[in-house]
Amino acid sequence: MGDCRARVEPDGNILVATGNGAAFSGAWDHTDSVLELSPTLGLVDAFAPSRWGYDNSRDLDLGSVSPTLLPDGYVFIAGKSGVGYVLRQSNLGGVGGQVASGTTCLGQMAFGGTAVDQDVVYLPCANGVQAVSVAPGGSFSVLWSTGCGANGPPVLGGRAVFSVDTNSGVLFALSQNSGQVLAKVPLGPVPHFTSPTLVGSDAYVGTDSGVVMAQGA
Repeated sequence: MGDCRARVEPDGNILVATGNGAAFSGAWDHTDSVLELSPTLGLVDAFAPSRWGYDNSRDLDLGSVSPTLLPDGYVFIAGKSGVGYVLRQSNLGGVGGQVASGTTCLGQMAFGGTAVDQDVVYLPCANGVQAVSVAPGGSFSVLWSTGCGANGPPVLGGRAVFSVDTNSGVLFALSQNSGQVLAKVPLGPVPHFTSPTLVGSDAYVGTDSGVVMAQGA
């Protein structure tokens, strides 16, 4: 099985996104899935795309991104396939039981943790952060995508989105409303999935050579 990422619900249950498995057809084996687990790790509920076998055979699973809890009882999930799904938290839906689905990350993979503000999810895509808005009925639309290369797990602060370009080692501050680049700070080589930590007006980022502080973030 590939990656596995989790989020804790308010009631103490855990939402886990699972990676790809060995099954490509036949009985669904709960890979390429969102699983709801009790505090004792019993299976409560589950979701998988109807294309789970195809995803498994091509390493296009959901396990590269954590499930995101949203208002109105929704869960947003996207992974390596470039497809995003909105689920009901109270009933994940089983195979193909999503409320809505659509293209995310311009068809490329997403990886790492998301950031969220009300009904907007900030998704870490391979080609840059994407802001996705989920409507009260469960449908979703892309508000903006940045092409600057900021592909690391984002964090929010001061109406800005902070994300690291893990390829070039640059910290970006993006407008939360538009994705416009507000500032950028060279960091040097960074680990995969590195994410900024905000303390007051400063941002701290772990790099291959230590921690870099960007003042006035």
